[in-house]
Amino acid sequence: MRNLAITLSLLTLISFTAPSADAAGPKLAVVKVEYVVMNSKKGKAAKKKLKRIFDKRQKELDKRQNELLELKKQLENPSAMMTQEIFQKKAAEYKTGLMKLQEEFVKNQQELAKKEGELMQPLLEALDKVLVTQAKAGGYDLVLNWNQHGVLFAKPAHDITNAVLKALDKQK
Repeated sequence: MRNLAITLSLLTLISFTAPSADAAGPKLAVVKVEYVVMNSKKGKAAKKKLKRIFDKRQKELDKRQNELLELKKQLENPSAMMTQEIFQKKAAEYKTGLMKLQEEFVKNQQELAKKEGELMQPLLEALDKVLVTQAKAGGYDLVLNWNQHGVLFAKPAHDITNAVLKALDKQK
């Protein structure tokens, strides 16, 4: 009997505190932020600039790698004219060159990541302003990034990606 009274009290409390079926919930929107960044004019310009930097550096690394590959071939197929002293010298040169190439590769990756951050920072700041403006104009209570692990599905009507992309591209 006591359990029934507690259950009835809880049901009464829930019925008074639960929102009614016709009450409007929060207005939500989703944006594919990565898509906007990569397809905006500013994003494409940043990607293009980063690619030019990458290609230039990659060309330099490829040249050094090819030089090392040639030295490796000489070590794998030494000529009869190569003395043990020359072989050891070339082996040490190869080992040193390989370590330097690996260090340069890591340094290059770090510098490219830093440069990408520098190039993307103004774009992300502009995107933030556009998102706030779009959220206020649309009366949205919450705007979520579609690419994050929390959004598995959203009705197409909630997706404001294209509107955000257009607004971002209109900015100077």
